[in-house]
Amino acid sequence: MDDRGLERRLTKESRVAARAAARAARAQAQSVARVERMRRRARRRLPVQVAVAGGSSAGVVFLGLGDGWLVLAVGSGVLALRSLSRLTQRAPVEPSAFTRAAVPAPPPRGSAAWPALRRLEDARAAMARLLPLVAPAGRDAAEEAWRCAADNDVALRWQAARLGAVEPHRGAEPALIEPLYAGVEAQERLVAGLADLVAASADPHAVLRLQDATDALHALAAGLREVSGGG
Repeated sequence: MDDRGLERRLTKESRVAARAAARAARAQAQSVARVERMRRRARRRLPVQVAVAGGSSAGVVFLGLGDGWLVLAVGSGVLALRSLSRLTQRAPVEPSAFTRAAVPAPPPRGSAAWPALRRLEDARAAMARLLPLVAPAGRDAAEEAWRCAADNDVALRWQAARLGAVEPHRGAEPALIEPLYAGVEAQERLVAGLADLVAASADPHAVLRLQDATDALHALAAGLREVSGGG
C-alpha cells in the first residue's frame, strides 16, 4: 500500500473509532439517566411502601387480620427492599465531556512521524502473517505478544499524532520522536521474535526468546500508556 492509501485507511480507522466511542458515550449517558430515574422513583415510593408493610404487619400480628393483609404486608416489604436496593445502587461513571477516539487521525505525510507509521504498518502486517504459522507449543507466547503489540501500536499512533500536532509550532520535538522510534524498533524486534518462533517450530528455546521480547514490549507499552494518559 502506498503512502496515500495508508493515510486514507488510517484516517478512516480514526473516524470509525470516533463514532464507536461516541456511541459508547451515548449509551453510558442513557444508563446514568436510567439509574437516576429509578432512584427518584424509589425515593418517592419507599416511605409509602415501608408504611404499608409496617401497618399491614401490625394488623396481622396484633389485630389478627386475614390472609389478604398478610399478602399485602409481604408484597409491600418486597417492594420496599427493591426500592432500597435501587437507592444504594452505584451509578455508572459519568461519561467524559470530551470523548477521545481510540485511534487518532494520522499526522500529515510530510511529518517526521510518517516514516514511523509506515514501519508500524509493516510490522503489523508481518505479525498478522506470522501468527497463524506458530506451532502449538509457542501459541500462548505468540498470542500474548500479539496483544501487547496491539496495545503498543495504539500508544505509538497517539505519540505520532502528538508529534504531528506540535511540529508546525515547535519543529520535530526530540522528546516525542525518540520514544516513538524506540517503540517502532521494539515492534520490529517482536516481529523478528515471531519469525524465529515460526522457524524453530516447537523449539522451547524459541518460545523463551519470544517471551523475553514480549515482556520487554509490555514494559515499553506500559510506559507509553502512562506518558500518554492511556493512549
